[in-house]
Amino acid sequence: MGTGGLPRTALAIAIVSWLLGIAALVLQLTSGVGVLLGDLLFVVVDAMVALVYGSVGAIILSRRQHVVGWLVSLAGIGGGLAALGGAWRSFASTHPDLPPLEPLAAAYGLAWVPGTIGLFVLVPWFVRDHPLSVGAWLGVAGGVGSILFFLLAPVDDPRPAILGVVVMGLVTAAATWWRHRHGPPEERRGLGLLALGTAIMALSFLPLLGTWDSPDAILALPLTHLACQALFPAALLVSVLRNRLWGLDLALSRATIGALLTLALVVVYVALVVAVTALVGNRPLAQVLAAVGVVLAVQPARTWLRRRVRTLVYGETTDPGRAVLRMGRQLGVAATADELLHGLVASTGESLRLESVTLTSGGGPAGAAASSRTASLTGGAPAARTGSGSASTVPGAPPGTVEASWGSPTSVHVTHVPVEHGGQVLGDLAVTPRAGERLDARTRDALAQLVPVVAAGLALASGARDLERAKDAVTRARLAERRLIRRELHDGVGPWLNGLRLGLQGARNTLATDPAAAAAVLEALQHEVEQRVGDVRTLSRSLLPPALDEAGLEAALHDLADHHDADGFAVELLCGPCDDLDTRIAAAAYAIASEAVINASSHSGAAGCRVEVAAHPPGVPEPGTHLVVTCDDAGSGVGQDAQAGVGTRSMRERAEELGGTLEITPLAPRGTRVRAVLPRKVVL
Repeated sequence: MGTGGLPRTALAIAIVSWLLGIAALVLQLTSGVGVLLGDLLFVVVDAMVALVYGSVGAIILSRRQHVVGWLVSLAGIGGGLAALGGAWRSFASTHPDLPPLEPLAAAYGLAWVPGTIGLFVLVPWFVRDHPLSVGAWLGVAGGVGSILFFLLAPVDDPRPAILGVVVMGLVTAAATWWRHRHGPPEERRGLGLLALGTAIMALSFLPLLGTWDSPDAILALPLTHLACQALFPAALLVSVLRNRLWGLDLALSRATIGALLTLALVVVYVALVVAVTALVGNRPLAQVLAAVGVVLAVQPARTWLRRRVRTLVYGETTDPGRAVLRMGRQLGVAATADELLHGLVASTGESLRLESVTLTSGGGPAGAAASSRTASLTGGAPAARTGSGSASTVPGAPPGTVEASWGSPTSVHVTHVPVEHGGQVLGDLAVTPRAGERLDARTRDALAQLVPVVAAGLALASGARDLERAKDAVTRARLAERRLIRRELHDGVGPWLNGLRLGLQGARNTLATDPAAAAAVLEALQHEVEQRVGDVRTLSRSLLPPALDEAGLEAALHDLADHHDADGFAVELLCGPCDDLDTRIAAAAYAIASEAVINASSHSGAAGCRVEVAAHPPGVPEPGTHLVVTCDDAGSGVGQDAQAGVGTRSMRERAEELGGTLEITPLAPRGTRVRAVLPRKVVL
C-alpha cells in the first residue's frame, strides 16, 4: 500500500498547488469581471480545493508514498488547473490582446473532475492499514467507472453521470460508516467523521441535477458546493493521523482539529444562508425573510453539530462538571478498591477522549514532587511533565506500583500529573493523547479538575487497604496471644497440674504409714501452687493488667517493674507523660514493654534492664506525634542467626497493626535494645 515518503515531491506538489490557486485568484480579481457573478464563483471553489488538498496531499506524501496521497494531490493540482483556466478565461475576456489559450480555458470544465470526484468515491476505500478486500476493490472499480462516466457524459445532458457519482459517493460513505462500526479496532477512529464528510461531498452534487435559470440561483450552486466540501479535508486528516496510518505520526493540537471542524461548520452555515438568500431573487424583503428563515431553521442543527464536534474532539472537557459527576458515581458503586481505581481512570480517559491513563501509587511531600514537574497544567494546579517511551511502559513515570490503567499508551507525548491529597503526593497519573493529537490547554485544565477526584479515590483505596492490613494484623496478634496462652497451658500449667495430682496421690498413700513424710510433700506442693499462681498472674498482667484500665500506662508499668523487682530482676523505669494516649496505643505499649522485659529476664542473662517510655523522643520525624518504648539490657545480646519467637512476633505485629515499627538491635559492647515507635493517635 505504500513505501517511504517523498519529501521533495510533496514540497513540489504543495508549491504547484498553491501557485496555481493563488495565480487563479489574482487573475480573477484583476480581470475586472469579479468572482460573485454566477458560474465564475467556481473559480474560488477550485482555488480553495488547490490550496487545501494540495497541502493535505503533501503532508501524506512527505511521510509515505500512498495512493491516498496521490489522489488528494491530484485533486489539489486539478482544482488549481481548473481555477487557473476559469480565471484566464475571465482575464482574457477583458484583455482582447491576449491569446485565448483554449486548452487552458478548457481545463476549467474538466481538470477538477478526476481529483475532486475521486475524493469521495475512491479515497475512503484506501484509508486503511490492511490490504483491500474483494468488496473494497469492487468499490474502487465502481468509483473509477463513475469518474469515467462523468468525463464521457454528453454535454447536453450530464444528469445521469451526476446521479451516478452521487450514488457511488453515498455507497462509499455507507461502506466507510460500516467500517467505523465493525472494522478493525485500530482503524475505526475518525472513520465516522470521514463517512459524514464523504456523504456531504456526494450530496453537494445534487443541485447540479436541476435547471437553474436565475442568476442568483446559479450563484447559490458554488456556494453550496464550497460549504459541503469544507468538512472533508479535516475529516480525512483526523482519520489518517488518529489511526497513524502508513506510519504517519504527526501530532496536531486538539485546538487545531476543533478549530478546523468548527470552521467547516461555520462555512456550511454561512454558505447556506447566502445560497438560500440568492435563490429567492433580488427582492430585498424576500432575501431578508429567507435569511432569517434559514437562521431559525438551521440554528438548532448548527448548535447540535457544534456541540457534537466539540465532544468528539475534546470529550467532556467542555463540561468538566459532568465528568466529575460520572467519576463521583464510581465512589458509590465500586465494590472493591481495585474496582474503584479502575473505574476512575476509565472515566478519566473516556471523558477526556484520551488514549491511555495509568495511575501509579507512591510519592512523598507535595512540594518536592510538584517541583520536579516541568510543564504546568494550569495556574496554581499541580504541574506536569512530558516524556517519551515505548508502548509497554509509562515513560517518565516515577517509580511505584501501578494501581490501575486504561487503554494502551503508544503516543510519545506523555503527561504526568502528581496525585495529591492532604498535602501528600499519593502517586502519579500518566495520560497520553490519542494518536495524532497533543493535549491542548482546555484538556489540561479539565484534567487538573479531575485529578482531585482520582486523588480522593486513591486515598480511599489506600485507607481501605490499610484497614484490611490492620484487621489482618489484629487477627494475627490475637492468634499469637492464643498460641501463647495455649503454650503456657500445655507446657506449663498442664504438666504442673499432672505433677500436683501425682504429689497428692503420693501424700495420700503415705499418710497412714508416715504422716510426717506426707506433711512434707503437702508443704512442698503448697509452695509449688503459690509459684504457679504467681506465674498465672504474671501471664494475665502481660496480656492486660488491671492497673492499665484503672490508673493508666505509667501506673501499669510501675506495677510491672515492682513485680519483676520482687522476683530478683531489677527494672529501671523512665516514663514520660502519657495520660492522653489512645487506649489501643497504651495497651500495645504495655504489651511490648512487658514482653521485652520477660525476654530480657528469661534469655539475656543480665541482672536487670532499663525501660524508657518517651513522649518526645529524639530522632522521630515530628516530636509529640509518636510514643517510643525502649528496653535495653546488658546481657548476652542477639545472635546473628537468632530466630524470632512467639513473643518477638507478637511485639512486631502489635506495633505494625497500629501503624508503628519495632526494631531489635544489639548494643555495644554487649546487650540488646528493643525499640518500638507507635503513633499517639490511631486513625483507621
